[in-house]
Amino acid sequence: MENRYEALIDKSIELGARDARLIDTGRIVFDPRSHLKCRFGCNRWGRFWTCPPHLSISQEMFMEAFQKYEKAIVLKTTDPKVGQEVAVAIEKEAMLSHDCQFAFAMALCVQCEECAYPDPCLFPHLARPAMDAYGVDIGKTLDPLGFKVEFDKEGKLLPAWYSMVLLD
Repeated sequence: MENRYEALIDKSIELGARDARLIDTGRIVFDPRSHLKCRFGCNRWGRFWTCPPHLSISQEMFMEAFQKYEKAIVLKTTDPKVGQEVAVAIEKEAMLSHDCQFAFAMALCVQCEECAYPDPCLFPHLARPAMDAYGVDIGKTLDPLGFKVEFDKEGKLLPAWYSMVLLD
């Protein structure tokens, strides 16, 4: 692992991530079907500030910006709120202490049980779009990193939430 990012990986674990892995952004898989599932398979569509169609950055604008990122840290947590908080904390740490001026977290926003939309966001300092909102194929991106579905002793699926911090 590159020394530049090792401290961010360690900090992620310290803040509550169950696992954190560095990935080249060229290995992040995009599939337009992810956006379709977002649109037609999620009850958050149009009801949350951080979900389409309320993202003020189009898919094309996002992809143009994405091309400028070289690395990303993928975070695994057992709780989506912890995932969001760790991702945003690592984004800020990368910006302030690791010369990653344009670090950007992508995490499902779960701060409010029901989003304040259309009223102003109650947590704009934490609100970020989820990876699939911009077409990331989460399964194909995570599989090469060794992230696997896990079960407890009784065979019950263990919760796993993934978020990502893009690094320049």
